[in-house]
Amino acid sequence: MKQKSQNCGICFKELRQLAAFKYKDLEAIMSKTGIVKFENGTSNISFEKLAELLKFMGYTLSDFMYLSGESRVDEVYGEKFHIIRYQQGYRDDFFIPVGVNPVRLKLFESGKILLPYDLIDAMLGLMHIPEQDFSYIINGSKDDYFVHYINWLDRIQLREEFAEAEMIQNEAQKYANNQEIKVKILEENFETLNYNNEWLELHSQERLTRQYTDYRVLELTAKACHQILNDEEVTEIGDFLFGIELWLEYSLGILTLNAWQLPYSLVYTIISDINLHEKEYKGKLIYRRRIVQTAGRCAMTLISRGETQKASNLLSMVHHYAEALDTHVQGLYRFAWAYLDYRNGKIEGQKEMLRVIALFDFLEVPISRDFAQKYYNRHVLNLEES
Repeated sequence: MKQKSQNCGICFKELRQLAAFKYKDLEAIMSKTGIVKFENGTSNISFEKLAELLKFMGYTLSDFMYLSGESRVDEVYGEKFHIIRYQQGYRDDFFIPVGVNPVRLKLFESGKILLPYDLIDAMLGLMHIPEQDFSYIINGSKDDYFVHYINWLDRIQLREEFAEAEMIQNEAQKYANNQEIKVKILEENFETLNYNNEWLELHSQERLTRQYTDYRVLELTAKACHQILNDEEVTEIGDFLFGIELWLEYSLGILTLNAWQLPYSLVYTIISDINLHEKEYKGKLIYRRRIVQTAGRCAMTLISRGETQKASNLLSMVHHYAEALDTHVQGLYRFAWAYLDYRNGKIEGQKEMLRVIALFDFLEVPISRDFAQKYYNRHVLNLEES
């Protein structure tokens, strides 16, 4: 444990020097002798004393944990933020009003610490940079990789090419298993002030790494294209989706591909939240497509189970996204409503389903035509024959 104590002292010394604090500047809190011994790793200091010193110098305990290596930093946030700030011409002292001094900003932009999300959001606000734009920059090539697979799985699901779905599932599983599953993250609420050689473990918690989650969710999504997920897997996907605040192409794709197996309450809640920011999502075709597909696919499952009112609720919630000039989305949206009418006993519903299939054929959209035809044969024609 001596090595850990030395690391803590070295980390504290680095923070003190970066902030240009001399020993005499901290004498009101702790003597020079005590600080020197702590920095040299020859003695410890109390937890509350450490917190007081850090706060006086303009740091947080989270900063200390990141710099000491006890919490993992995703460097891309700071690196991309620096590019934006530099391009916009903002000085490093511009963010003091929201609690980020130049030293903390430098540590953040150099990838040594990670600032809380609310602070990043506040700094973006000061620069008049939309959070959505920053998310695009952050996701960058990573999303390109995962979005590629989401688009591929979308085609697979429509064509029912189950062998390809299983191949992607196995690949994603392999990568997920090669990732570190959990890392220790600093808890914000500290309930004890006792400090000893093991305080860092006592005040941290384990969370899934982002890398593991991405591959694990892709694995389950590929599985959902050709198999029924078990309750634990549906819960896992639901937990991932429920924690998303800003919906982008990748997360909307995950939502869409799993929609037919997700609980109605979850899909309803997500679409309700999305509708609160309707203008942001109507501005991009792929967003509109994914939102309509989500409601449509979940609705089709509900209709098949006889839960027609819930299906009607979902379809009604997304009608304003289906107005776009997107043949696939418009057609399948009409198809879903027609199937709902059919299951509600309206003969016109069956006729409308056939008209949609004929329209796809006329417009030469074979993937949509074949999907609708298979669904019609399976859920209408077979039912009529039986």
